[in-house]
Amino acid sequence: MNGLAQKIRTLDRAVFGAIFGLKWPPLTSMMRALTVAGTAGATWGFIAAGAFLLTGLELWRLLVPWSAIVISWLVAEGTKHLFDRARPYVSDTAIAPLIKTPSSSSFPSGHSATAAAGSVALAVVYPAFALILLIGGCLTALSRVYLGVHYPVDVLAGFCIGILAALGALAVSGALA
Repeated sequence: MNGLAQKIRTLDRAVFGAIFGLKWPPLTSMMRALTVAGTAGATWGFIAAGAFLLTGLELWRLLVPWSAIVISWLVAEGTKHLFDRARPYVSDTAIAPLIKTPSSSSFPSGHSATAAAGSVALAVVYPAFALILLIGGCLTALSRVYLGVHYPVDVLAGFCIGILAALGALAVSGALA
């Protein structure tokens, strides 16, 4: 492994250790809830559906976030097969995850991809709620490290996939014009 890759790996594991080492029961409960609700982008899909029903039934306001979520999930899940990175608790048996352990590859994080896609798309479609949506997306992504099922680089990669999927869906819809 070359020098830069080794430094990134060392930093990734150090940041993982720092975040995973933060244990506070109220925070753990919140992180678990965010992860469960965020499975396959469900949180963001339901928010999009609810907002669509409450704000005038403009179809693009539903389809843009849903498209971004689906695209990000497909890309993240497909990419997992290319990298097949072991999850933290597989690489280090001393790590005891705080949730049921996924069996798929760790890189990239699908939860982070759909959280970024949903929160960014919804933030653009509903700018009055942008701050809370983006905070929710970031916390959902962070929950994956906190709970011990992803390294930070997995989450960062997933988040980048989600942002790109959101920007793509927004561009195709003309919402960025």
